[in-house]
Amino acid sequence: MFTAEKIVEKFNTAKTLPHVAIRVSEMANNEKSTMRDFEEIIQMDPVLVSRLLKLVNSPFFGLRNKVDSIAKAVVYVGMKNLRNLVAVEAIRDMFKDDGKDGFSRKNLWLHSATVAILADMIGKRIFGDARENLFLAGIVHDIGLIAEDQVAGEELRQACQLYKSGVKSLVECEREVIGTDHADVGFKLAKEWQMPPDVLYAIRFHHADKNPEPSSVTGIVQLAEYIATKMKFGVIPDRADPLPNNLVPHVKAMMDNYKVIIRDLPAEMEKAKSLYAPEEG
Repeated sequence: MFTAEKIVEKFNTAKTLPHVAIRVSEMANNEKSTMRDFEEIIQMDPVLVSRLLKLVNSPFFGLRNKVDSIAKAVVYVGMKNLRNLVAVEAIRDMFKDDGKDGFSRKNLWLHSATVAILADMIGKRIFGDARENLFLAGIVHDIGLIAEDQVAGEELRQACQLYKSGVKSLVECEREVIGTDHADVGFKLAKEWQMPPDVLYAIRFHHADKNPEPSSVTGIVQLAEYIATKMKFGVIPDRADPLPNNLVPHVKAMMDNYKVIIRDLPAEMEKAKSLYAPEEG
């Protein structure tokens, strides 16, 4: 059996978040940081510079004139969106499939991206909330599964099989087979990566919080994850845990709005492909 601490320790031995990603996250949480500070740290990573320029010139931002300098790109993207981009770049390779059966990192990445995009849409359209942390929380909410896969892959697959065949939640199956669960593992991992407090809470409690405020980051991630799994973008095919009871009246009251979000999701995912899709070649 494993503990969350042991999994994080072993995972970090092989997979550490790049220095640039940690520094950008720290600066995004510091009100004294300037755009120039971000420019100086970003230019240290040529791959990130390339991705930043590609992103800011993509349909995701929809700018009329081409941006060809780091300084202008940083201004257009903004500090918090820049932190999200760096986080995505830093963890993208961790989701590449390793050829094992029973658990798909590729499916997990698509699930995470879908939840991130839905969280952003729900925040803006339902609650008038454009917090960049909603996208970030969505993209990293299941990062603990990657660490478990790396350190306790056989046990994770056993837990997934148990989840597929029974009525227990995934975290219950993980605790039974592995000794911990991806929410606790992901929380401890993201804490080391200097993620914002509301994102840390969402990672830790996106399964455990049974009474979230619908407008909270955790509540929005739960809403986004539920919709994603119902639309067949789940981590485990054909399984979707129920919504917390207090979110059900909210969804019913806003059903027409949620139907529009579901209708618009494919177009939003296409527009955001430049951010989450794997690099070609």
